[in-house]
Amino acid sequence: MRAGRVSDAGEPEKTMSLDFDVFVVDPKPIPSAVPGFEEVVGPATWPPSTATLISDDDGAVLIDCLITVREGRELAAWVKSHDCEPEYVYITHPHADHLLGLPEILAAFPQARPVALAESIPAMQEQISAGYLQIWGGFFPGQLTGKPVPPGPLAGRTIPIGGSSATVVPVGTTDTVHSSVVHVPDLSLVVSGDVVYNRTHMWLMGSTPDSRADWARALDAVAALEADTLVAGHRDPRAPDDDARRQIDESRRYLADFETALERSSAPRELIDRMTAAHPELANPYTLWVAAHDLLGTGT
Repeated sequence: MRAGRVSDAGEPEKTMSLDFDVFVVDPKPIPSAVPGFEEVVGPATWPPSTATLISDDDGAVLIDCLITVREGRELAAWVKSHDCEPEYVYITHPHADHLLGLPEILAAFPQARPVALAESIPAMQEQISAGYLQIWGGFFPGQLTGKPVPPGPLAGRTIPIGGSSATVVPVGTTDTVHSSVVHVPDLSLVVSGDVVYNRTHMWLMGSTPDSRADWARALDAVAALEADTLVAGHRDPRAPDDDARRQIDESRRYLADFETALERSSAPRELIDRMTAAHPELANPYTLWVAAHDLLGTGT
């Protein structure tokens, strides 16, 4: 687990006092449920993840808050090291791996307001229900909070950050419904949640032709913001940069390649081999294997 400022020069992007910093979590081991994965690739892992702090001298917002109790506590300590008190914690989409760290953040910053798109909250409440927590606990046994907290609805589409602000942009379905990104024009920055991935296999388990087309349209919506820097919710720590255009283009290509490979494949291993040949260096291949076995059955 590591934290690092994000810019080409290794220093924070700045406009007056406005700044951002990114907390990066390396892939985490999880039990494999995919036949043959460990024999061929190695231990199964959960994708590398991020949380982003945007702040100025008078305010701050934390975007997403990871999943395990340990991650939440370490993220809270990292935020404290920046000598700021987040007024808001914004959750970009209804996936528990961006949400379950919230109780640890609120324990450290009780004045912070956890918020999300109003339309996304029912799906977030489902993610923290007893049934879903049992599923998530199977991936991370003994590591998750027993008292999850749902965010409340964000009023409007603006999050104040001291003397500046961020804009929440709903983009619809990506790897889940009711996805959103956070746009900070003063930094030419987008924090993308799961809409854009950075050198990491995209989560396509349970996807359909329609949902993948929706995701492509969501990428177009992010591209239209014309940001220079983009922080992906799943970012390979070895990624060369956080260039927005590169990440959007690569995510578009991944979706298109997946669609073509899926059409040409009749078994999971065919899809895996085609996508691995097209994208050999991406982080977290377990994500690809899960999607292949989900969409093409359990055959080889």
